[in-house]
Amino acid sequence: MKKLFILSIFLLLFVSCVRHIDYIPYMSGDCVDKAVQIRQDLREQGYEADIVLGGIKRGDKVEGHAWVRYKDKKTGEWKRIDNY
Repeated sequence: MKKLFILSIFLLLFVSCVRHIDYIPYMSGDCVDKAVQIRQDLREQGYEADIVLGGIKRGDKVEGHAWVRYKDKKTGEWKRIDNY
């Protein structure tokens, strides 16, 4: 029993179950907030709509961006709403 207790203390002190994660955000701004609101409004109107996460090239730099795609009720074609 004493060995089990010592082993438990060792594991708790020296072996972490959750390691530190460095988080670097790929997107800044409020395009995600706008996309969520637009998608919700479209769904309330009966449209099939999704949020798409991707990147936009600006100059020689790629920036993260979120936009909405929805299915046109008349044509069945998927259309894109860029929310800059």
